[in-house]
Amino acid sequence: MNYKLRSKLKSRELGSKGFTLMELIVVISIIGVLAALLLVNFQSARERARDAARKSDLRQIKSALRLYYNDAQEYPLDNGSGQINTCGAGNNSPCVWGVDEFSFSNIVYMGYLPADPVNTPPYEYAYTRLGQDEFTLETYLENASDEDPARSQLRCDPNVTSLTDADIVPRRYLTCQD
Repeated sequence: MNYKLRSKLKSRELGSKGFTLMELIVVISIIGVLAALLLVNFQSARERARDAARKSDLRQIKSALRLYYNDAQEYPLDNGSGQINTCGAGNNSPCVWGVDEFSFSNIVYMGYLPADPVNTPPYEYAYTRLGQDEFTLETYLENASDEDPARSQLRCDPNVTSLTDADIVPRRYLTCQD
């Protein structure tokens, strides 16, 4: 067998053992696209989980406020900056979200007031006393496709009269007294 023929056979044998550059590029591209899709889905799941935590926190705070109301016959004052005003030595200092307990006259209603999972604007909890027997708790949700913010505003905001109302603020979630 001559030298040229033998080198062609060897190069053919060597070439069939590995991948071509084009095949590697295609495989890496497919893996990259799949990874990007999974990352976006994972981020969306994390946002929905934080939103579920926000809704649960506001329900718990609402229950604690109702217990307070049963004892005091009114909801606690707010400090004008979204905090409940029943902490400190005389029960007249603002409660810090995520730090202070919610108590009054040695009765503890919550071991601590939870803070928003992100806890940076606009993702913060805010309490507003509207009257002796009315209040709202407010936060913003991350998931834009969640329909609960619009329904909560219809239920708790007197300025919102319908789900199609222009006054509905996107992602603003409210909880109020029953």
